[in-house]
Amino acid sequence: MSARAVHFVGSYPAESADDAMRAMLDGAGARLRTLPTGETSRYEFYIQPIIADLVTQGALEVRRPGSWRTSQERTIHRVAHGAELTGDMMDLGYLRETREALPVFQKLREARDLPDLSLQMGMPTDFTLTFIALGPTGLRSHKQAFTDASVRDIAAIRELVGDDVVIQLEATAELVLLAKTQPAHRQVEAALGLGRGIAALAAAAPAGTRFGVHLCLGSMNNKSRARMRDTRPLVDLANSIARHWPSGRVLEYVHGPLAAGDVPPPTLPEFYAPLQDLRLGDGTAFYAGLVHDIPTEAQQVQTLHMVESALGRSVDGVATACGLGRRPREIADALAARADAIAGAE
Repeated sequence: MSARAVHFVGSYPAESADDAMRAMLDGAGARLRTLPTGETSRYEFYIQPIIADLVTQGALEVRRPGSWRTSQERTIHRVAHGAELTGDMMDLGYLRETREALPVFQKLREARDLPDLSLQMGMPTDFTLTFIALGPTGLRSHKQAFTDASVRDIAAIRELVGDDVVIQLEATAELVLLAKTQPAHRQVEAALGLGRGIAALAAAAPAGTRFGVHLCLGSMNNKSRARMRDTRPLVDLANSIARHWPSGRVLEYVHGPLAAGDVPPPTLPEFYAPLQDLRLGDGTAFYAGLVHDIPTEAQQVQTLHMVESALGRSVDGVATACGLGRRPREIADALAARADAIAGAE
């Protein structure tokens, strides 16, 4: 069997963690290195339920209502009147989700005889969560509170699960911003310190914590928030993360989207050419987010070979560009099976 893994970004359209995890294992169990929780309490609208819960908690309030039909039409929030936002006043829900998923994961790992499988817990970066909740102006004043809340949960999850969990940091706002500013994205990345910021979040976590990074273009209603002209923004952001990565924390993988929502991966070699400059360092896998439902499986294998030709080696794994939680269940199941087939292609 090919050594390529299958990676699930996180969300899956299911009623429960048990249902989601079983579906992912049924689709590609032998190729999985990590198994997500399925994010079944928040998968449909990604960050929206987290932010709505912060309103219920009294940390945030609505500044501008939105429909959430697209990310541009999202509701914008502000810090609750009279409050000073701190990490201590926010429960992001990640620890609760882990506690609910852990016994299911342990039971399934034993039943499927996959002793090396790890639990995957996905969470948006502090930059992405702050940007989506409060808009660009909120980053200056309130990002630290989201950092503190995220780090608190990461530490608690590691204490609960130990080395059996991989924290997946999900960088949506970061990659969308670079895609939208291409070809000036390098100046933007340097000015805002986007890769450095992702690495700093990992540095604040306990030593020994295992991480993955999911670079994301968004997929609300199966529509991406931006499209890249080629893979250069992905490569430059990934390289920046790797360059700033702290010692004592493990960067297990970087996942990069090669499709964009309902737009399948390009079929032109020029799009993938910048992958020749990807420098993640020893021990960090690259997962290619190319699995899509529009091309045929044979066409997808051709795309895989194009990616690997640009990269100069085999990819370490294949995946969809984003989570499957916003797709119909029958499509999600079909894409899980397709990922398994593509991963095994010669």
